[in-house]
Amino acid sequence: MTDNEKWRFPSNQNSTLVGINDAGIETFTANLNQSLVREVIQNSLDAAVDDTKPVLVEFSRFDIPQNEFPDLDNFKNAIIKCRKSNDDDPNAVRFFKNAEQILDRKSISVLRISDYNTRGLEGSDTCAKGTSWSRLVKESGSSNKGQGSGGSFGIGKSAAFACSDLRTVFYSSMDIRNLKSDFGVAKLVSFKDDNDEWTTGTGFYSENTNFVAIRGKLASFDHNYTRDRPGTDIYVMGMHEKDFKAEFIKAVLMEFLVSINSGKLVVKIQDDVIDSDKISKYIYDLQESDSKNKEISALANYYDLITSSKSTVKKIKLDSNEYGKEFGFKDGECTLYLKEGNGLNRKILITRKAGMRILEKNRISGSIEFTGVLIMEGDNMNEAFKRMEVPSHDAFEPGRVRGEESKYRKILTEFYKYLKHNVNELFGKVTTNIVDAYGASDFLPDETSDTSNGENMKENALSTGIRNIEVKKTRPVHNKSIPIDVDEKTGSSNSEDISRKKSESEDDNGNNGDSEEKTSSQGSRKSDTGHNFTKAKASQRLICKDVINGEYILNMFVPVSSAIGKLEFDLSGEQTDYRLPLSEVNIVKGDAKIKSFYDNNLYLSNLKKGQKLTIEFQISFKGYCMMEVDYYYAN
Repeated sequence: MTDNEKWRFPSNQNSTLVGINDAGIETFTANLNQSLVREVIQNSLDAAVDDTKPVLVEFSRFDIPQNEFPDLDNFKNAIIKCRKSNDDDPNAVRFFKNAEQILDRKSISVLRISDYNTRGLEGSDTCAKGTSWSRLVKESGSSNKGQGSGGSFGIGKSAAFACSDLRTVFYSSMDIRNLKSDFGVAKLVSFKDDNDEWTTGTGFYSENTNFVAIRGKLASFDHNYTRDRPGTDIYVMGMHEKDFKAEFIKAVLMEFLVSINSGKLVVKIQDDVIDSDKISKYIYDLQESDSKNKEISALANYYDLITSSKSTVKKIKLDSNEYGKEFGFKDGECTLYLKEGNGLNRKILITRKAGMRILEKNRISGSIEFTGVLIMEGDNMNEAFKRMEVPSHDAFEPGRVRGEESKYRKILTEFYKYLKHNVNELFGKVTTNIVDAYGASDFLPDETSDTSNGENMKENALSTGIRNIEVKKTRPVHNKSIPIDVDEKTGSSNSEDISRKKSESEDDNGNNGDSEEKTSSQGSRKSDTGHNFTKAKASQRLICKDVINGEYILNMFVPVSSAIGKLEFDLSGEQTDYRLPLSEVNIVKGDAKIKSFYDNNLYLSNLKKGQKLTIEFQISFKGYCMMEVDYYYAN
């Protein structure tokens, strides 16, 4: 450090005052470690020099003696002034008291973040606006990165300040011309200086009041480290957390799985090196440490998906005729990986060119158990979705593209339709040609559950092994119910030689709970209902428990009338419908009683309008089917 190198806090010239709740910093405080990993690695990937080699990002924590903190006395004096000038703000007082305590310790924790195969901070010789040095060190909210870049808002650099209990970061760099530079930035709060003038709240460690880079030198905080080739070193002073290693490893795996697996990225955290050869080991270790964590299980499945050569994994290159041609996207601009299997999360991990996780798209299918990964590789597609990406890089919002909202809303809507179409087409499921009465995809959650609205199903012979119905696009070829001419008014049949089943609900003692209509020992109907019925729409959710034994659950069925109800169970064929004869029925939730059932008809009494019912039933049909359940109420 020379005599001219020191901390300087410029006056705000009686303009805006800055408080402790800096918007950029607060964006990342909810999840400090994950945010730092995401933003720093993303910036390094964007600055890659040679695409044929991986970018290396290294995280290393160490301590420096108190007296090695640059211009310590001057900086500590500024911290004290920050506290005294903002004594009306409890949060500010708390933060700066803690900062004072950190500076009083014998040693100060520092995190070094270094990258290689990157361009370094170009422009340190001029520090001109628009150079990479200026954008990272001095500019706010500006970014002119290219199409494939991960960042586009210029706020990601605040993540490092969020992890500093001193809100102070040093930037040291060697660019591709071997120009060296060093510079410090402290994002504090406005305070009154020795001239009784308010400052801007930001301090710079530099050689002069022009606040330009200290040229021709690199920072030397880490005595065990020397930079010998282009790249950037970021030093987070007063690192908030010392024991960060496990969290950083998890964050790297969760956020940059695709980048590491593709060989674009290598990450070193203390002594652990995560690359394409070792990533499987780290994923396995993560599973071992928390085997019940659904996020980690999903991560393992994503990794299996993009590395497996099994025929069960489907790899689909974009055909622009199916999606994207009207938006200027070309063939192959994205690749979709899909597989089907029990217990999978029904989500598709979406990444752009840099390989960072953007989001996990859900609500694609409520009946198909699958998982997927989509990687956007083409420049046109990357640029379009980059414009819709929110500052936190975890969602797409067409409204961000002012003046073109309708165009980008269509891009996003058609994109999600493209994903859904491929899932349904590959795994033989039907969605668009299933009637709304079925409606399973609208009601089923993204992950299976053993409960309904927090309540356990009633214990009985049918209440085990519930799983969501899977509907295959195939015509039934066996176990067809013989069509029976049933009088809609009476429920009677003109076919006496057809075997029928009929049952009544029972109370807890096994006695008949409804005596309006009885069944004989052979299960034949004893008397007519004598009612006219009107068809109505009702909310319902259909779940398959055991496809081999024909066991199903009609859940969340809501009658629209308290009158006697009738349910008809049919299999929808391509040319005609087939009746699905009932062999067993139980009411497991609700006050309704089984008046009778035979063939494909179920009559219910004691209904309450608007009360949700859960009915378990068994049909004489084996195999997946397109089932329709029609509801009628008595006039």
